[in-house]
This record gives sequence, structure tokens and C-alpha cells, in this order.
Amino acid sequence: MKQNILVVSESLGQPNHKRGIFHFTRELVRSLASEGHELTLLVETSKRYRKLCRRERRTKLFTAQSRNIELLALYRFLDEINVSGPVMLSGARRKFDWLRQRAGTLLSRDNMLCLLRAIGLWGLNVRLIENRPAALEYIPPDLSHLELFSDFQLESGFFNYQDSSAFFLLPPPRIDARDYDVIVVDTPTRVTIKRRPDAKVICVVHDLLPLTDLKLSDIATRQFLARIRTSLRQADELAFVSNYSMMRFRELLPQFAHLPARVVYPRTRFDAPDVLHLPAPSGRPGRPSFVVIVSNEPRKNVAAVIRAFRGVPQADLVVIGYAGEIGRTRNLPPNVRFAGYVDEHEKAALIAEAHGLIMPSLAEGFGVPIIEALAANTPVLCSDIAVFREVAGELADYFDPFSTDSIAASVTRVLTRQEEWRGKIRARRHELATRFGYETQARDFLGHEPPRERLVAAR
Repeated sequence: MKQNILVVSESLGQPNHKRGIFHFTRELVRSLASEGHELTLLVETSKRYRKLCRRERRTKLFTAQSRNIELLALYRFLDEINVSGPVMLSGARRKFDWLRQRAGTLLSRDNMLCLLRAIGLWGLNVRLIENRPAALEYIPPDLSHLELFSDFQLESGFFNYQDSSAFFLLPPPRIDARDYDVIVVDTPTRVTIKRRPDAKVICVVHDLLPLTDLKLSDIATRQFLARIRTSLRQADELAFVSNYSMMRFRELLPQFAHLPARVVYPRTRFDAPDVLHLPAPSGRPGRPSFVVIVSNEPRKNVAAVIRAFRGVPQADLVVIGYAGEIGRTRNLPPNVRFAGYVDEHEKAALIAEAHGLIMPSLAEGFGVPIIEALAANTPVLCSDIAVFREVAGELADYFDPFSTDSIAASVTRVLTRQEEWRGKIRARRHELATRFGYETQARDFLGHEPPRERLVAAR
């Protein structure tokens, strides 16, 4: 049955870091659209958006309902990416600057409107804009997922206000979702949802790292506590990205064990051009290469991989993403290159051309780069942690993430057994496509069979 679905996603509905949550939701949207569901994305609007709208009205160039400039402003806004900002808060000065910026944001017009709506002094007036991407000259590949939405629901300052409300203990923002059959909340979000009695709220839980990662700040933990408490009180069903994340949730929050739950793995595209019969990549002439995808978080463990490559002079390491201060460290091994942030197509090319993808994380909820590498028939090297064993199984070479010698030995093993690893992946490609291809994600997410039965099966 086709359904009308509202997607509440701070990874898609505002400029984002394009991390694992973005990947999960983007592929879920593709799968839902392919099943014929009507999709609406909740988008935070900004002061710049309102200025462009006023300018369009003043010019009187377009017809009253064209909204071309408004749509252009929304796409431009969602294309702004901040990938170099700090993930953690450490030090008194940094925390003070964060608090000052957050307090200033709280007093903005957008946040004041959110507050008035939250306490019932301002009506829940739904503002929709029809998504007509054909009016735009072209859509960049990184924004192609936006074409799948039929409408955007506009909420001024919504995602910024939810963080401010969590920190300053203010009422959460409210949205009107009475026109929708399903409301998808793609990560614990502090929001009050007004909906029909027969509508369903599905909340995705990727991990509980803000509650368990010692290296994250108190502020991050406080915000996440406020977010997840609000989400769990409204959720009709929960979706977890791995059995590992679901079991961790049940250990830490057993009081919510009554909520129907299912495991819905992140997905990727296995319908890319055939890479199975291409020769093994050579990297630079005469130089094999490995890739690692990181963000500026200690749990990503990139420093250990960089040190390990001192012991593998015959191969290069390409670091994709924002590595923070590590990229400016003196005396780095000469065979390490920092690519920084790259778009999705360049990242896919780097993975496909590599002799292996390395996942050295100390903790994860899933590990999306693993399935991206498997889709490209690229060997995978992983930390020996439970969630990676669940995702990659026998199709990865495992190492001790705390030992640079173990990482270097893993690189050497994969380097000398390239065809063996690629053959293993090739032999399991159909199984991998069934498990991690986006075509089945919508069916698994919406749960055509009872969630309780799915949960038992997942165990």
C-alpha cells in the first residue's frame, strides 16, 4: 500500500556533514520512492531564504505561484556543507564560544517563532513548497536524492532550535504532521509531532555513542539525552542499523523494550557498472593504495593507521574526510596522503581503485564504508569489534585496532592475497546485494510483517 511519508531528517533537512546518518536516509529515500510512496522532506529555512523570497516578490518577474527562486534558495541552502567543524567540545574557551553562539541563535527570529509554537502561542501553519527540480538547470550528483521528494515542508530554524531547546531545557519544537501516514525520524530528534491517531512514527537509532563514548563532551551527552527521551516517548516503532546497536540499546535502556523494533541495515548501490571483471587496481604507477574514511573523532582511530603505514613502505594510504589536527602533524609517513572531503562520486572511485579499505574504528553503530567497498569488490580490513563481524563476516581481514603492528600485518596480508579476497567477495555478490542493496530497504523499514516477529528473527 502506497503511503504519504514525512521525513524528519537533520542530515537531509539542513546542511550536514554527510556522515553515516546521511547515507542511511538517502538510500532509504531512494528505496521508498522506488516503491511509489509519496515523500515530503521537512526542511529548516533561514534568514537568507526569506530574503530571496522577498526579492522574488518585489521583482514581480514570475507568476505568483512559480516559486522558482524559493526552490533555488532551498537547494543552495541544503548544498552548504560544513565538514571541517569540530565534532567534540574540549576546553573552557571552546565551550564558552559554543554557548555564546547557541545563546545568540536562541534569540534569533526563527528560534523565537519555534518557541512560540512550542508553547502554543503561535499556530501550526503548515507551509509546503512543491518540489519542481525540472525548473532548475541541473541537479549536482550529491543532491540527486532531493529530486525524490514531492514537496518540502518548511520550518523556520527547526533543527537549530531543537538543540537550543535541549540545552536550555525549553519545550521542544512542534510540527504538524496530520497529513501523513508515516513520520520517519532518522535519528533521535527533539520534536513534538502532531499527527492523526492512525499515523505511525518510526524512529531510527544508529548508536548510543553520545551516552557511552568517554571522549565526547558533557554537552553532547546532555543534548542526546534530551533528544532520545523525546523521540522514544513518541515512537511507535524503532529501527536499528545493526543487531549490535539494538542489543546495546536493550542493555542500556531496558525500559523501552516494549517498543516494537526491527533491524534495518544501511544500504548502498549494487547496480553500479560491472566491476567484477576489471583488473586489480594499481594506484599510483607501481604503488598499491589503501583508503581510510574518517571524521575528527578519536573513536575513528585514524592516527593508529597512519603510524602503521610506517611499517608498510611499499603501499600508500589515502585519508578521506576531515582528520583534524592529525593532518597537520609533523613527520608524517611519506606514503600517507590526505584527500580531505571528496564528493560521493570521487569517494566511490577512490574505493574502487584501492587495494583495500581500512576500517580502524574503536566503536561504531554499523560502518557504511564496509558495504561501499564490498559493492566495489574492494577488499576490507577491519577492527576486530562485534559490529564489524556482524556486517562483514568472513569477507574482511581483522586486526587489533590498538596495535599498529597488527594493522600493518593486515595490510600486508591483503596486499599479497588480492585475488583471493576479491574472489570471495565476487562469489557472495548476490547475497550481499540482497542484504545491503537499497531495493529491499523500504520493505524492511516499513515492516510488512509484524515487528515482534522480525525482532525474534533478528536474534
